[in-house]
Amino acid sequence: MRFSASSLFITLCISFLLILLLDILLSYKKSYKLFRTDFITVLIVVVVVRMFVPLEFKFTKTIIVPTIMNPIIVLLQYKIYANMQVYQFLLLVWVLGIIWNLIKWIRTIQITKDMYKRIENHSEHYHISDFINNYQEENYVVLRTNYVSSPMVMGFNKTILIPDVYLSQENLKNILLHETWHIKNHDIYTKQIINLLVIMYWWFIPVYRLRDKIDLFLEMRVDNQTTNPFSKEEIMKYMHTLIEIQKNIQSKNEFKGQSTHFMIQDNAHVLEYRINYLMDGMYRKKTSKILMIVVLTLPLLTNSIILESEFDSPNSKEIYDQSDIDKGYIIKHKDGTYELVLGKTRFKISNPNDDCFKDVPIIKE
Repeated sequence: MRFSASSLFITLCISFLLILLLDILLSYKKSYKLFRTDFITVLIVVVVVRMFVPLEFKFTKTIIVPTIMNPIIVLLQYKIYANMQVYQFLLLVWVLGIIWNLIKWIRTIQITKDMYKRIENHSEHYHISDFINNYQEENYVVLRTNYVSSPMVMGFNKTILIPDVYLSQENLKNILLHETWHIKNHDIYTKQIINLLVIMYWWFIPVYRLRDKIDLFLEMRVDNQTTNPFSKEEIMKYMHTLIEIQKNIQSKNEFKGQSTHFMIQDNAHVLEYRINYLMDGMYRKKTSKILMIVVLTLPLLTNSIILESEFDSPNSKEIYDQSDIDKGYIIKHKDGTYELVLGKTRFKISNPNDDCFKDVPIIKE
């Protein structure tokens, strides 16, 4: 495995395309007729793993694309101050951004913990069995509070928060079952993994869209799990619950951010999408096998190629100092050709016995 500018570049390109596909699937109404949450689960795992591992592997096929990669490499190696090159400056900014966002993330988690303690001390305490007759599952704590305007699970606590407003028995049952699935799925940990990905790629704009779509997917998955044993009539009542809660939200969610789960987001378009998806799901529960096979091949395909630069053979100090050349190595390919590798740059050379290469090691492919 090897990290390079080329491996990062191809990772960003492929991730952008996969995020775009996910965005399309979770934005357009007609798309939910082709897939279910099983397909989206695999697609999300593929793009997240791909972004966390921006590396090239032994089976990765190198494709020489000088028209694209040469200008990128030249720009990255341009010296902007003394011996500092552009890529070194960008790496410094990248690392500083990660550190700053990590500090903000840790602070947000601490604020959420403090807020939860405050809510816990000023709420009515119940258990799920107090609201649902003959409840046989794990009996999580329920806090009724005026600190929230929408049902939620807050932070890492296995506690359900509900607003201190009138809720019918049917609505309350649906809400509690919904939030229980968030706890069972450990969705808060999924959110934190995605937050770490956002911190890692804080400068890559599509990653924020990915986070939003994963939040939507988590709600869709829970909708599906909650209503799976329901009859069609019960599913219709569940959808009515979603609509009722949306109507009763008077203000924006107080703790909208990294450490909470809401049954309803304050976005009517998203709610409409979830309801339409549920209605279609009453008749279709699984994605077609052909689409599943396609998405299962994505992990191999996304790591199968990498783009590299190619420059003309350097003559001693025309492009690099002799000391730079001596730090590199020469690859002898199986077809008899030679390449000089200097950091992230590769050059085709015709004569490895030239004087400027006398101290450069030769490695057979």
